[in-house]
Amino acid sequence: MRKRILSLAIMLFWISSFGQSQSKTNEQIKLPHSYSNLLWSTFVQKIEHNYPLQFFYQFSEIPEFVVSFDSDSIELKVVLNEQLIQYNVFASFDNKGNVFLTKNGSISSQLPSYFFNAAISNTTEESSEFTDQNYIKTIQEFVAQSVVVGTKEKGVNKLTATINGIAINSLSGQAITEATIVDLISGKGVVTDSKGNYKLTLNIGKHVLKISSVNIVEKQIEVDLQSDGVLNLSLDDKIFLLKDVIVNAEKENNIRSTKMGFDKVSAKSVKKIPLVFGEKDIVKVALLLPGVQTVGEGSSGFNVRGSPTDQNLFYINHVPIYNTSHAAGFFSAFNADVVDEFSLFKSNIPLQYGGRISSVFEIKTKTGSKEKITARGGIGPITGRLTVEGPLKKEKSSFLIGVRSTYSDWVLNFIKDPIIKNSHAQFADAITNFSFQLNDYNQLNLFSYFSTDKMNIYTQSKYDYQNFGGSVSWMHYFKNKNSFELSLVHSAYAFNEENNQLEIASYSHNNQLQHTELKAIFEFVPRHNHHFQFGLNSTLYQIDKGIYEPLSALSLINTTSLGTEKGLESALFLSDDWKINENLSFQGGLRFNQFTYFGPQDVNKYRDGMPFTDENLVEVLHFNDWESIKSYSGLDFRFALNHLLTENISVKAAYNRLHQFIYMLSNTIAVSPNYRWKLSDYNTKPIVGDQITLGVYSNLWNSNYEFSLETYYKFSQNIVEIKDGANFFLNENMEQTSLQGNLNAFGAELMFKKLKGRLNGWINYTYSNSKVLVNSPFAENRINYGQPYPSNYDKPHAFNLVANYDFSRRVSFSGNIVYSTGRPITYPTAVYYYGGIPTLSYSSRNEYRLPDYFRVDVSLNVEGNLLKRKLGHGSWSFSVYNLLGRKNAFSVYFEENEGLIKAYKLSIFGAPIVSVTYNFKLGNYASE
Repeated sequence: MRKRILSLAIMLFWISSFGQSQSKTNEQIKLPHSYSNLLWSTFVQKIEHNYPLQFFYQFSEIPEFVVSFDSDSIELKVVLNEQLIQYNVFASFDNKGNVFLTKNGSISSQLPSYFFNAAISNTTEESSEFTDQNYIKTIQEFVAQSVVVGTKEKGVNKLTATINGIAINSLSGQAITEATIVDLISGKGVVTDSKGNYKLTLNIGKHVLKISSVNIVEKQIEVDLQSDGVLNLSLDDKIFLLKDVIVNAEKENNIRSTKMGFDKVSAKSVKKIPLVFGEKDIVKVALLLPGVQTVGEGSSGFNVRGSPTDQNLFYINHVPIYNTSHAAGFFSAFNADVVDEFSLFKSNIPLQYGGRISSVFEIKTKTGSKEKITARGGIGPITGRLTVEGPLKKEKSSFLIGVRSTYSDWVLNFIKDPIIKNSHAQFADAITNFSFQLNDYNQLNLFSYFSTDKMNIYTQSKYDYQNFGGSVSWMHYFKNKNSFELSLVHSAYAFNEENNQLEIASYSHNNQLQHTELKAIFEFVPRHNHHFQFGLNSTLYQIDKGIYEPLSALSLINTTSLGTEKGLESALFLSDDWKINENLSFQGGLRFNQFTYFGPQDVNKYRDGMPFTDENLVEVLHFNDWESIKSYSGLDFRFALNHLLTENISVKAAYNRLHQFIYMLSNTIAVSPNYRWKLSDYNTKPIVGDQITLGVYSNLWNSNYEFSLETYYKFSQNIVEIKDGANFFLNENMEQTSLQGNLNAFGAELMFKKLKGRLNGWINYTYSNSKVLVNSPFAENRINYGQPYPSNYDKPHAFNLVANYDFSRRVSFSGNIVYSTGRPITYPTAVYYYGGIPTLSYSSRNEYRLPDYFRVDVSLNVEGNLLKRKLGHGSWSFSVYNLLGRKNAFSVYFEENEGLIKAYKLSIFGAPIVSVTYNFKLGNYASE
């Protein structure tokens, strides 16, 4: 009888062990790659499709949210528990491939191993003791520490004793709930309660306790149990070593999605790339991506695929920014410490975005920790920065505040040029972000942004400009995987200039642009292969052109009010991402735009088909405040197709049409702070842009490498060009100083990325051609005699290399190589004399080019020690910008000297710039 019981117990134990082994295999499934911005329902579908698993959970307990994580290889159970902890949902696995997601704790999907202890204990004491001794001997080398619980005196004549205590996090001191504590000798185990307490009764003698929990490092303790006693457990956080992703184009979506002309860059990649004065600059990192150029160092904004800077739209947490730089272009207006990631859309721009025809630059900031207060910052040769974040109410709401300021004047004191030495430059910016998890279905975010610049160039000119804005965003998740987002945004850009170069002509001028926007987006997922997005947005533009007035009593300038402008841009949009089958996907949609230009205005009406001159003026029309002057409407298109040739290769095609109702006026090639924004009006049509894109994409060697080749053709109508020699600064009739024409651009972008390993980075090459045509039957309405000419930002060849090498977890080396063709320029080609005065004759517009641009940058990053338990962590960054000291030409200008015309080359950085930056944060190396 005893043998039968023993046989039955052994059989049940074997079956149970098999079930546990199979269950353990399922929960230890490792996901081979990262996921980014993937809806929860889509993530579940992908896991069920790729693995023999099936999920069971209440839809009401897990609202639709975005899944994002980044790692070489991470267990599925860890991913699920990390992603679902915000909803207090936990994952359990059984031996049949079922995954149970339950509220307030995991469930036991099979009987624990110690369930059968009663049956096994019926065996002889000799065999049991022999087995236990062998077991202890086998695991001795894995035991981390040994402790004695109780005393021999209190344990006299006792066979059992009880251990009780509390399990806490060694870093935060918080109680650890649902930690499993198992005695490896007897198989008995318990789980800590909601306050971290536990109680376990064992035989007097030696035991090995194994403590494990989600996100906690597994621990084993050898216990010599002599009587009842207390054993408190201090457990360490489990640190997952995540690889630094340099450019994350969503590795899977690189070949499976319909996105084209899209790059996403994480904050981690900005951390290592060497930049001027050691300042982390996300805009400068964007210049290392294919198809993105700038006219030169010290210029604000950038040019995308051969288009002007005013055709790019910058958003930070829904807030549009109209001046993206500090110090007239030398530094980005965004503090990289608060940035989580940024995305650049160069083609197939999402339909929720309108108003710009070239690109959208979307910045997302960190939301702040809901668990603990932490801080990070840095001190460099030019700036200092500090970011503080933490919970307002634990697990429910958080705050983030980031500030940055410069102390750059001391650098100017070392420059020998007396004008620069006696100049002044100062800037600062601040960001606040508050996040409130109202309940499982509603989230509220409050965001604000402010930046200010003050520059004083000797005693001649003063510039003062600010960006400020804020957004309120409400996100609602429905139980059926759908969501709704409503956001209200206000942004403003203000500029003031004082010019005292010539006292009798000294002046001051100010202007301001205000942008107020309401946006509503509804996402609807009726089936697994359709993802609809529809909504509306309305933007009110208000431009105060300012007042032009004398700066001093000696100035002969007359006070002039330049007036105001108002316009309302509204749109309705609808799009669908349709997965036709496993190999074919389609994305399409429409956006209807309506723009109205309002009074008060006095509008010039000219003879039909004639140039806008005073001679052709017919009448002046007067419009009252908020009276409609002119309305424009147009339909935007987005169509994209992705065909998957193999698991790792796809081809894509896309077509865009967009409308733009606001543009920039500037008489300089490089964007300077005193440019002026202008709305489409009675005489100026909106800009319309079309783009066709074709591409091939591939993921190679287990997605460790990415390859892409994109070709594009762009055609833009009604772009605005300033007439040769025109002065629009004080001209209230802007149509008389500007012309509208067409821009044609085409090119190819080749990109190769290595995402993993000690050596990572990317190489890209871009060929582009950008030409402008302004032609008319009337000579005064032509530029370059009505012939096509290269745009000011046309650079046919560009090459970028970004490489990072990790010597260890603490030391890494990074380098950039940047090359591009010089930008176009118009040169004087002859000198003739009229009345004894030398006069220049110029070439065709942009017929010549500046010398090619070439630059090498390097940096060395050294992290502090890797101790887990530490209050703060520091790191050093040593960088050299323009290592070779090449004097790249920013411009070439000409001056007359003793009857001779001489050319002079201006270089911004003509020598290597060495910088040292110290970065710090609370917590350890792995802390965010």
